[in-house]
Amino acid sequence: MMTTILAFAILTATTVFVLCSLRTVARDTFVALTDAAHRLRYGGNPAAKLCFAVLWVMIFALSYFL
Repeated sequence: MMTTILAFAILTATTVFVLCSLRTVARDTFVALTDAAHRLRYGGNPAAKLCFAVLWVMIFALSYFL
């Protein structure tokens, strides 16, 4: 019971921290995605990098849904 209460407290605190800094999280995510897209477009061998990214998305999606 105490472990459940502690887990919910940590979950609540983490949610509050993320929601308080949602603008910063969104901005940092946007910057990371635009930088990754820029490197993918102008870097060498974009097909291999895209396939690698799709592989990781598939791994995370399958581990989440299965």
